[in-house]
Amino acid sequence: MTALTYYLPQIIFGILAAVVLVWLVFFIRELILRSHGKAVCIHCKKAAEKVSPEPYLFLLPVSFGDKYEDAEQYLPSHMRPIASEQMIPSGRRACRLEVYSCGHCGKRYVIITDFLPVRGEEYIKGIYELPYEPFQPLIERWVALRQHQKPSQY
Repeated sequence: MTALTYYLPQIIFGILAAVVLVWLVFFIRELILRSHGKAVCIHCKKAAEKVSPEPYLFLLPVSFGDKYEDAEQYLPSHMRPIASEQMIPSGRRACRLEVYSCGHCGKRYVIITDFLPVRGEEYIKGIYELPYEPFQPLIERWVALRQHQKPSQY
């Protein structure tokens, strides 16, 4: 028993090192997938492909440091489609939505990047991976907005 207590710090350190190593492998895998236009499916954890032809852009009714609690509830009811980044008022936040589809389980989901544009740079306020269904009507509204815009307006 004394041998166990003697080696307990090394055992704990070894377990923690293994956990960190496993987390690091999954983190690096996700970074590599995202750099190739893919992501990890939120449902089955397999590789998912980006299916949106371009990012959908939406205006949010929050500014600077304002916060919202539950992104899954807040975003679908508050996002407003806009045609370009030039339509973002000074001090207001916007979000970019991309749709992904998993070839393994067949489910779709969205990755939303909430950002604040300041002097040509984007300050990321949050990145959310959420189910596709609540955002489908917003995507349809965005597509309708783009179809009604004249090419010279964007």
